[in-house]
Amino acid sequence: MRHKILLIEDEKKLVRILKLVLEDNGYQVKEAYDGQQGIDVWTQFKPDLVITDLKMHPVDGMEVLKFSRLNFPDIPLIILTAFGSIETAVSAMKFGAFDFLAKPVDHGNLLEVVDYALMLSKEQPRNEPDLLENLIGSSNKMEQVKKDILLFASTGSSVLINGESGTGKEIAARAIHKASKMKNGPFVKVNCAAIPRELIESELFGHKKGAFTGALQDRKGAFVNADKGTLFLDEIGDLPLELQPKLLHAVEVKTVTPVGSNSLIPVTVKILSATNLNLETMIDESKFRADLYYRLNTVSVNMPALREKKDDIKELALFFIEHYSTEFQKAIPQIDDAVLEALIHYKWPGNVRELKNVMERAVLMCDKGLISLDNLPEAIAEHKKHLQDDNIEEKHLDMAAQEQSLLHKALEQCSWNQSKAAKILGITRSALRYRLQKYGIKK
Repeated sequence: MRHKILLIEDEKKLVRILKLVLEDNGYQVKEAYDGQQGIDVWTQFKPDLVITDLKMHPVDGMEVLKFSRLNFPDIPLIILTAFGSIETAVSAMKFGAFDFLAKPVDHGNLLEVVDYALMLSKEQPRNEPDLLENLIGSSNKMEQVKKDILLFASTGSSVLINGESGTGKEIAARAIHKASKMKNGPFVKVNCAAIPRELIESELFGHKKGAFTGALQDRKGAFVNADKGTLFLDEIGDLPLELQPKLLHAVEVKTVTPVGSNSLIPVTVKILSATNLNLETMIDESKFRADLYYRLNTVSVNMPALREKKDDIKELALFFIEHYSTEFQKAIPQIDDAVLEALIHYKWPGNVRELKNVMERAVLMCDKGLISLDNLPEAIAEHKKHLQDDNIEEKHLDMAAQEQSLLHKALEQCSWNQSKAAKILGITRSALRYRLQKYGIKK
């Protein structure tokens, strides 16, 4: 049975061309010439995939996308857009579009994206329980991370994971893979910072025997090894600038060329990348290509630093205590309240990874069934002591900090409803807005 494609586009000449291309490749195509007509046709035609222009009148492609997410969330939708609207198309990806294609549309690229989208949609829907079992934490920030992961895993979109070292970027990447329709395929990780500059191209794309000194036999690269699965490009900000165009081409057209070969190898992979660097700053400094950034950053997951989600520290600490107690074959110890207080007040420059190491040490050293301050590194125990002895008076004297803290608490208590927060604080809404502007406080 032929797959049915709904094509929504107000340029009739383009519709005729794309319809011919798709029909010549075995697809059944129904056309519509504006967003409202497309929505009306959708219900009757019941397409397997939808391709829609972004800029149309009176109903545009974003309205079609909203209709799609509300009524047919499992049907992949591809955005067509002019070059000047690519930023808007990227925003559409964040609302659930499968991919976007810039005009003029490359026919080969169109067919590859359509085939890829339909292949993923035929997979069985994921089973959600325990998909995020390794993402520990119930804070608002972590709940948002989990929602983003489940949403972005459901599409073929490339995902950029941002965060400081030790925040759990690889755990997030594996969770996306596990929740995606590629979950039965391989998960291949490439650390772009750990591979010598002269070998990274071969690592990614493979090489032919004799391509360079030491190439004694053919070698598959990470793209081919990740075929029908997920490729995780860790520390993507360290990828050499001269190799970035070849990576961009591979990500866009889903084909790779091994070093020393002229053969194109098609691959089907979900691309995840991660960085602790500010790629936008690197673009300004000409250290990272803007076009590669926008292709990798179709949607993004931001992993919060541990100091930004202190509500999760107790849950994380207890999780690691249980884990290492089992590993060391020890009874699970209790944790002293003073220890929890010390952990919460510490700034955690090494984030969750540092907390994990601290709790491993504490379980190993604990011999009385209770983890005490003596089982913590001196820096953490002393940090708590200094806070108690030296900083309490200074903290109370810092009026601006106290006012900002009070504003944050009131806003969070009211889910950032400014009118309600102003009422709780006993000030006018105008006075509240002035203070938010004064301190640069935003949701």
